[in-house]
Amino acid sequence: MRHNQETRFGRLAIAITLVAGALAVLVFLGTRQNLTYYYEIDELAAATAETKDKVRVSGDVVEGSIVRHDADRTVRFDLRGTAEPGSPAAAPGARLPVVYSGTLPDIFRPGIQVVVEGRLDADGTFRAETLLAKCPSKYQAAGELGGPAAPPRS
Repeated sequence: MRHNQETRFGRLAIAITLVAGALAVLVFLGTRQNLTYYYEIDELAAATAETKDKVRVSGDVVEGSIVRHDADRTVRFDLRGTAEPGSPAAAPGARLPVVYSGTLPDIFRPGIQVVVEGRLDADGTFRAETLLAKCPSKYQAAGELGGPAAPPRS
């Protein structure tokens, strides 16, 4: 009788281990795409040489570079790197021309930080399929983004 209990317990332990392993694999495969790293502009050339997959690039929209084509909802703009000055990833003046077709986020404007996902063309233009604007912190000081300052609370 004791042997049957040990056998049943062993089978149950194996079944639980297999189910847990299968769930871990499913979670890993399901989240792998969402955990995509984004590159700084100067890292992009090396990243695209290593992979044919889509990549994400982070940067600030350059003032005066936005050109909208309303007929086909296309926008062209340049990104400038967001790396901290003095860091190894900082490349002064590094710019990346981007072309994106689709709906722009409401907060899209010069100076805003964005993450674009797509592929780099042979001519050096980044063809974005996705554009995400990073929202400024809700704790940022009023008026800091160039809009009207909030009235003081009484």
